[in-house]
Amino acid sequence: DSLRTTSLSGELNRMMFGKYVDPVFGSIETKAFSQFRPGNSATAIPSTAVYDSVVLQLRYDFYTYGTTGETTQSLAVHEITTALDFDTDYFFNSDVSISRFPLGTAEARVNADYFKAEYDDTNADSIVTIKIKLNNAFGNRLFEAVNPEDTLYSNLAYFTQQFKGLAIIATQSDKVVGVNNFDTNTFLALYYHDGDTKKTLSFPLSGLINIKKIIADQYGTEIKGLNTIYIDFNKNNNRKIQGESSIVTKIDLSKYYEYIDSIPDIIINSAEFSISGAESTEFQAPKNLSLVRLRPNNRYKFMETKQDTLDFIAFNGSLVISDLGKLFVANDTGGLLSLPYSSTEQNYIGYPSIFFQKLFDLKATQYPFWAIVPMDPPQGKSVNRTIFSKDNIKLKIYYTRPTFNENP
Repeated sequence: DSLRTTSLSGELNRMMFGKYVDPVFGSIETKAFSQFRPGNSATAIPSTAVYDSVVLQLRYDFYTYGTTGETTQSLAVHEITTALDFDTDYFFNSDVSISRFPLGTAEARVNADYFKAEYDDTNADSIVTIKIKLNNAFGNRLFEAVNPEDTLYSNLAYFTQQFKGLAIIATQSDKVVGVNNFDTNTFLALYYHDGDTKKTLSFPLSGLINIKKIIADQYGTEIKGLNTIYIDFNKNNNRKIQGESSIVTKIDLSKYYEYIDSIPDIIINSAEFSISGAESTEFQAPKNLSLVRLRPNNRYKFMETKQDTLDFIAFNGSLVISDLGKLFVANDTGGLLSLPYSSTEQNYIGYPSIFFQKLFDLKATQYPFWAIVPMDPPQGKSVNRTIFSKDNIKLKIYYTRPTFNENP
């Protein structure tokens, strides 16, 4: 599907950049695009002040994917040249125009092993940043624009027309890394001095349009030819899921419907949906998967029509609306269904018993098509992937057939 990568309020906000080579998915490259804004548009710069420099500082959120160990990542920062639109959704394959020449470059040593340890440690307070000095032509333009009395500066809509944002691109890399754009340690810093006093103005990257673009070169891999969205791909027995390139596994429940059509009534005691043999090597598998409804044409099913609303009501709590109206399977308590990954067993297992009971109850109207999608890390905010045989996807139904005494 055409995967949205813009970050909305309440979602995980993560900028990702880098590149690596996956033997199955090919060469994967991610680029980050973000607007910036005045931290305090009421702050003025004295007329006697002198510009010094401008530096982009980024705090890693310790997400990393690709080669293990410590290696060097070379980065370039470009200026976005076409204004981004708040009313537009941007996708993993959306084009964003940037300046031909970079505003600045830098190199950083990234230790993937350290990053992974910090990422898994929820109590960690480590701060690792990278600073990229940008050129003085850009810095002077920003310096001259600072004027609280000018709406071109103080009004965010006008400001982002003048300064459209920054693109962060890895020119040399063997891994993808994540940056927390909402963190107070991620900002564009404008340095100047007034007499002997050195001062700084901060321009955060939070609360604005943030986009991730992915470029996948699958030449020479087993998924060569998987380059058209919405099209089924069945070249071998393996099924695949990847968080950023919009590759998901489609489920067809027609066989389930064929079976239950032969049964007049059942009470489902337990439904077990599982995937065994889910590969997780140095390329880590998603921690959780879930199920979302598809249309017959492979588009996600959204809440759009009156009939959609009636269908949702008929499911009586066994569906959940999330991600701009997509219809996800609910767990038995009404929350989002989670299929957690076991690294020791290399499998995913969930128990959507009430959902499959509801499919039985509503079998006059069939809903056969669903997609297995990554939830943690979330789709569009990660490149985690997994591979498994189609024969390892199993649904086990344990049920009771009621008996009726016609002669009480």
